[in-house]
Amino acid sequence: MEHLTFGTQRLFHLDLKGAPPKVSFFEKLFPFIKDIGATGILLEWEDTFPYTKELIQIGGLSNSAQACGSPYSLEEAHQILELAADCNLTVIPLVQTFGHMEFVLKHEQWRGLREVEAYPSSMCPSNSETMPLVRSLIKQIVAFHTNIQYLHIGGDEIWHMGLCPACQKRVQTSKYGKAALYLDHISEVAQYVKDNYPTIKIIIWDDMLRNIELNILQEYYIGNLVEPMIWHYNSSDTFQLGGALWEKYSNIFSNVWAATAYKGATSSCQLIPVIRYHISNHEAWLTELGTHGGKIVNFRGVALTGWSRFDHYATLCELLPCGIPSLCLCLKTWLAGGYTQDLHDTVGKLLGYENSFPSVDCVQPKPCLPLPQLTFPGWQIFVGFEWLTNLRFRYRNIANSDQILTWLNTWQIANNYTNPMQIDAILPVISELLIEVTSIENYLKANLDQLYFNHTIDELIGTLIVPVKQHLRQIKADCETQLAFGCRVRGSLPCQVGFNMR
Repeated sequence: MEHLTFGTQRLFHLDLKGAPPKVSFFEKLFPFIKDIGATGILLEWEDTFPYTKELIQIGGLSNSAQACGSPYSLEEAHQILELAADCNLTVIPLVQTFGHMEFVLKHEQWRGLREVEAYPSSMCPSNSETMPLVRSLIKQIVAFHTNIQYLHIGGDEIWHMGLCPACQKRVQTSKYGKAALYLDHISEVAQYVKDNYPTIKIIIWDDMLRNIELNILQEYYIGNLVEPMIWHYNSSDTFQLGGALWEKYSNIFSNVWAATAYKGATSSCQLIPVIRYHISNHEAWLTELGTHGGKIVNFRGVALTGWSRFDHYATLCELLPCGIPSLCLCLKTWLAGGYTQDLHDTVGKLLGYENSFPSVDCVQPKPCLPLPQLTFPGWQIFVGFEWLTNLRFRYRNIANSDQILTWLNTWQIANNYTNPMQIDAILPVISELLIEVTSIENYLKANLDQLYFNHTIDELIGTLIVPVKQHLRQIKADCETQLAFGCRVRGSLPCQVGFNMR
């Protein structure tokens, strides 16, 4: 692997479509990622970018921060780029131009560009207004990122393609069907960039190319237009790319990238990264490149992706501060050519752990009170979410326990037919959890406020804390009501109390 990793780019993926941090956080984050070995940032703004003029509806007002739309003013967005430049971090902006277009197509102004009218994810490449929109997006992004060398135009996961009447006709009459539909659009986007910004190299995600036959890719001269970023996030147990793919790409592309994942690639509602899984993904990539690296003319480097949402409407998954320990371990594993216990211990000291850096095989965070004092940016949020993850684990175990299901189920509550002895045992546990969840809520609110905007905090609390608190309050109220009734003969009282989620 040395001939591949030496001198190549190591990009930290900053996915701002979920939980964009305040600018002040980047003042600490960028020097940190530079110190651990990153050379650049793959910056995915989505609707956090302060678009102007005909695109102003995407990001909101361009001269002020606001809860809805772009959280960054033009001045703040410039500050982010300046902070990256101060750390000598290359910035590669990523703007989607085909799929994952919810941030644009959710607006009524561009609803007519949807491939499927009800679904805002994919644009129709046959609509005459699609390319003007794409050109506007690219113009504003390129104008803002002065002196950029690369532009990532997305192009992945086009869930809906060839479905509208115009696209269906093209698919039916085209020699290469849907492959032509995809390549026609990507080629037009790439050619626009090349014609207007000839010094910029173009990157795309590779997944839509994998099942297109070699001769079709050659006929489109796609290798002269774009560089593929080959993304694969599986652990070594299920990692599958294989020699045939590398053989095909080696006949098409002179330059390729890899994309791993340090967070945001396991569960769509994961709170803390499964570190063992992500390390395994990097180890599998190292093995893959070691085996097939000889087929590659020029390996540009790797992007360590950290997704914040699975799509624009999905709930938040691992917050950026929660992913930093995983990022450190994965990047150091990449640089070292493998993971070792010594590397683990070294990273633990880097993060501020003295003797207690958890094993990567630890799936469920252990109780963490008192909270440890760590040193990496945003560590307070990380330990708060470890605490929350542990509490949610205990809450689910209790809410679904035999004791609740046997002595405090909905039928028993509705008929006031419960055993006070069992309720006396349940109530203190529920009361203690309720006190703890309130403590976590207060802790997280105070620390999230230092890094995030109000709309992010509201979403996190509303998604993760409020439902648990409401359910615990209801169980507590049911316990107290049943104790007030006492042990009664079945059916002696009318149904007065219902079990609901207030």
